Amino acid sequence: MSRVLTSLFSGLAASSSLQISLAEWNDLNSTVHGRLQQHSPFARPCFKLANTTEGLYDPAKCSAIQGNYLNTFFRSGYAGSYEQGQWEACSATLDRCLLDSNAPFNPEAYSPPNVCGQGSVPDYFVDVHEPADVVAAFKFSRKTGVPVVIKSTGHDYQGRSSRPGSLAIWTNNLKEIRYEQEWKPHGCSKPITPTAAVSVGAGVEFLELYRFGEANNITIPGGACATVGATGGYVQGGGHTALSNVYGLGADRALQFTVVVPSGEVLVANECQNTDLYFALRGGGGGTFGVVLELVTKAFPRTPVIAVTMSGIPTDPDTTREFYKVIVDNSLQWAQEGWGGYIAPSYFQYVNPNASLYDDATDSMEPLREFARAHDVIVSEDEFPSYFAWWAKVPEPVDQISGLSLSLASRLVPAKNFETAESREKLLNVTLDVSKNHPIVYIFSTTPYSYQADNLTSVTPAFRTSLWHFIIGHVWNFDTPLGIQEEMLENLTDEMDKMRDITPGSGAYINESDLHEPDFEFSYWGEHYDGLVEIKNKYDPDHLLDCWHCVGFRGAKHPDYRCYV
Repeated sequence: MSRVLTSLFSGLAASSSLQISLAEWNDLNSTVHGRLQQHSPFARPCFKLANTTEGLYDPAKCSAIQGNYLNTFFRSGYAGSYEQGQWEACSATLDRCLLDSNAPFNPEAYSPPNVCGQGSVPDYFVDVHEPADVVAAFKFSRKTGVPVVIKSTGHDYQGRSSRPGSLAIWTNNLKEIRYEQEWKPHGCSKPITPTAAVSVGAGVEFLELYRFGEANNITIPGGACATVGATGGYVQGGGHTALSNVYGLGADRALQFTVVVPSGEVLVANECQNTDLYFALRGGGGGTFGVVLELVTKAFPRTPVIAVTMSGIPTDPDTTREFYKVIVDNSLQWAQEGWGGYIAPSYFQYVNPNASLYDDATDSMEPLREFARAHDVIVSEDEFPSYFAWWAKVPEPVDQISGLSLSLASRLVPAKNFETAESREKLLNVTLDVSKNHPIVYIFSTTPYSYQADNLTSVTPAFRTSLWHFIIGHVWNFDTPLGIQEEMLENLTDEMDKMRDITPGSGAYINESDLHEPDFEFSYWGEHYDGLVEIKNKYDPDHLLDCWHCVGFRGAKHPDYRCYV
């Protein structure tokens, strides 16, 4: 075994944040039954020259990577891959191993003298198969000082699951799913009414979960992108869906977590035991309190949904203003009727699980039909047998954007901004102003506005009083100069300030927010932040887990964040 490990790890020793002896790596590898593996950047086989991991140039593997560079399904199961390219790179130093996202076969990105650098990709990862693997990783980090990050599929706009010189705890292979018609939380002494629930392993992606739900005649609401992990940062950050207005956020539906905390304890957190940790994991953010190995989430009967879809909308300024005015003027009524979905300048995709209200609900869409008739655009109104049937057919908004370097800024827009003609006009003008000159513009009607929550979640209360999750974004490529990247990030903050100014006291969704979100503690968690810090200090007093703008964040000047710009 030593000979194998000498070969496996020797190429990476110099790139680690600390010089760890081969014997220590061998000990860890033995403890996790040979599941300690080398992290190399996704595009490594395309580069003849590299700072680390020599001898991995492979034209055949490179061709497969080039052909799938923007394919989220191909990327999600690869430990060294991230959905956004900048989190594979060290942006501040331009140490990177990226292909041309506009043309992955372009040799200018990877041919000499271009050098593949490790960037922010962790040097090593533990392929987790059991709780003891996580315990061993935490113990190793505590002993050696090597930082740890938690990664499943790599969907992460904040870079929380990558870090230079780190050890990744990779949960992507925990794929078990179980359905129970009468589930009760563990360890409860009080009477509990059983409920239908699904137990979900930490590596399960939404497409896998949706297919399981369809096979078992149940509805499991979730995100738009097929390869987002169902138990990680999605649910722990809140987790929105097109059905949030009726079924709540992912955090609302989370009934129980099995989690390994940094002390090495394996805990069950629910409404009856470790209730403070349960509260923190239901919205306090991923990568912060422990490694969730399993989530139990509510299951609902398989229910027909009604959908309204419009695409091919002209995007000239006058038409966009007219379209957005229809949206602004009707968003409050649509939310009250149970609608939710996704809007961009060129399309409208709404869904409602209250199919019994088909006639009444679609009547409220008449202003949209009038707009469509005026602009020769077709509005489709359909009934689907299930949420999955709709999800599988309707084009996804942020769908499979993968392999691009991009950053977002967002704001939760409260219902009060829609209540008067004056407030609607102001919102319309700001929306149009902020939207211009950005390649990414979304209005997500994915807030739990009509859902009656149990008040046991830690997401910002602003989520529950808002109608919109409004998003803008910028995209850049492998060769974009650092100064331009910095200008793009600054522009996102400045532009979203216009929306912040007309929504005082609101906030943002941590998973799709500004990298430099002002007053992030209040924006993400509102009044809950101080209590979350107390819970963080209880379960992770040494802050073995730390991530960008997470609860207990150690600050942008900490060496762990040297790659952020």
